[in-house]
Amino acid sequence: MKLSQLNICTGALFSTVGVLLVMPTVAAEDAAAPAATFGAPSAATQAALGVSAGPSPAQGVAMAGWMFYPSFMAGAVFNDNIYQRPFDRVAGVGVRLRPALDARLDNGIHKTNAYLMADVQIYPGLGESYRFLPRPLVDARPTNVTGRAGFAHNWEPMADLSFQVMADYTRQNGVFGSNFGVGSGGANLLSANTISAAQQYTNQYSAYVSVEKKFAGRWFLRGTTGAQYITYDSRPSDPWWYAPFGGANFANRSLNGLNYTGSIRGGMWVTPQLYAFVEPGADLRFYQNYWADTNGYRVVGGLGSDMISLFRGEIYGGYQSQTSARGYFGTTSRPAFGARIFYYPTPYITLTASVDQTLSSAAQQPTATGFGVPLSTAALPWTSAAASKTLQARVQGDYALSQYWSAYVRGGYGETQFSNPWNKQNAWTTGVGLNYNFWRNISATIEYQFSRTFSTNPWGFFGWNTPIFAYSWPAAMLLAGKPSGFAQNIVSAGLTYRY
Repeated sequence: MKLSQLNICTGALFSTVGVLLVMPTVAAEDAAAPAATFGAPSAATQAALGVSAGPSPAQGVAMAGWMFYPSFMAGAVFNDNIYQRPFDRVAGVGVRLRPALDARLDNGIHKTNAYLMADVQIYPGLGESYRFLPRPLVDARPTNVTGRAGFAHNWEPMADLSFQVMADYTRQNGVFGSNFGVGSGGANLLSANTISAAQQYTNQYSAYVSVEKKFAGRWFLRGTTGAQYITYDSRPSDPWWYAPFGGANFANRSLNGLNYTGSIRGGMWVTPQLYAFVEPGADLRFYQNYWADTNGYRVVGGLGSDMISLFRGEIYGGYQSQTSARGYFGTTSRPAFGARIFYYPTPYITLTASVDQTLSSAAQQPTATGFGVPLSTAALPWTSAAASKTLQARVQGDYALSQYWSAYVRGGYGETQFSNPWNKQNAWTTGVGLNYNFWRNISATIEYQFSRTFSTNPWGFFGWNTPIFAYSWPAAMLLAGKPSGFAQNIVSAGLTYRY
């Protein structure tokens, strides 16, 4: 197969699956600037391995120096648990729309990438749903939108000096998010994610600026600073008449917050293929509930390569800590480690894997009394800590079977351990997809995904960290000590048009 044919085949796959199926619920809380901000492979790697770092120019529209890569997918989706409930599941059939636009400008010194991707799932006739067991709750309507929009600009006035600025908005409901996989567009933006076993969407507004300087051809130094603001919605909430007795609405707002972060990475090329680095960083976290504010730091070191044999990526490890900014609870410290690896066994197969352990949200969602009033951490000191520990692992494989057929398989696992040792939230996701490019720039795609979440919180239900007091006492007595979570199957099929 010619490389141009491979680009057409893989490009169609990537535009179709670039914005992922709805995944198990995740609440995103950004940690210090990520240790591994790995982007596209270099020109040398592309030439040596015969792989493509992005869409083929033959697939784009040239305008005023820019290359635009538009695509649009329309199809149907079946979801056997549209409200992500542990029981009383409701199935639904809906319409799925996925518009996408990737724009690139490269004049040597200046390089810009702007992107817009959306995944719209519409379930006609299905809105909010009320339930009364184990307590009154309102499930958010299943019709929703996820996606990304943003840009990244790189200015390289000299061969040894570069500046980068980026801004990104991401709305997601999943372990993967919309920025995982070598074919997805946009800047590489990683977050530390707090896993939740309940339905929850996150809105992440991020902006970063970095400067990198190279010395003597072997040494390099990069400084990065930025901010991320996160809000949450589409979570189960209290009916208006039950809000004074519930606590869910209070908990839903508790982790909204703003995070300022900064880091400095220094390193050297040990060999022409391998570099070593150390990266200290610090962050200031401000939450809607001020008592949860924290200050922290993270120091990691590791090894990376643009190409060793058929591999590229980074692996790192170190130490991280978060401390209450107001002295309401103590310090939480944990090892920090992770990796992001790309493997190209052939020009037609790409394997991507990542793992990361980080300190995410400050404390768990606040404890509430039977009347929705938060208890102080002084009264229940075991219910809060400076941060929770989150571990995430992802793997994805993309295979261009022929000029017309391509496929992918992916899997992910996420786990969050909160301050109280009995409260652990985790989520599993696996999925497969098949793409057939049957006529010029039109392809057919079918995808399947299975998700499973689980919570061991004995005082909560549906994965919340709100304890027994947030439920009516009869329901709480019946459900205390019982794990919760949900299972979900999603099947999607449709047609994708690329210019």
